[in-house]
Amino acid sequence: MAIKVIPEDPKMRELIEEVMLKVREQKYTPEQLCEVRRVIDAQHFYWWCMDMKREEWAGSDLFTEDFSYYCFGPQKVTAKEQAERSKHVNANMATTHMGHQPLVWLMDENNARAIFMYEDHNMYKDDGTLVRGWAIYIDDFVRGEDDKWRMKTLRLNYLKMDGGATAVSISAPYFFGRL
Repeated sequence: MAIKVIPEDPKMRELIEEVMLKVREQKYTPEQLCEVRRVIDAQHFYWWCMDMKREEWAGSDLFTEDFSYYCFGPQKVTAKEQAERSKHVNANMATTHMGHQPLVWLMDENNARAIFMYEDHNMYKDDGTLVRGWAIYIDDFVRGEDDKWRMKTLRLNYLKMDGGATAVSISAPYFFGRL
């Protein structure tokens, strides 16, 4: 398959660059370094939920009540709906979600924005079709009263894709379709 380059979204680029610059200005206390790690762990937990086919764990514990999702445009879904449709889309695939080079901007004591260079390698179980993507996650996190970091906004900014996911039947608008 030929790799398709996805047109850049200037709004996403602005958010990425803002995090890059703000992270360079941060001075950390030991406690803040622990919080940076906890934000990274929250993001990694999301990907592990996808790969272990435990997407429902993300919907019940990882997203805020006012969660919002952006991928090829804003998606109007609740946290539970996002977890359910991820489970539906991932069901027929062997998935591998990998995040690299995290930068976490601690905006204040209870809010953070993080960027992760990201790649996924997914193979359909029925026919072996491979779908690979390269993207940047730009996510906002909020620390709850229970001291857990949760995703408030998940932004998936695809840069390139090789192959295309098979269209799936779900009620919410979705970006999958052969590229």
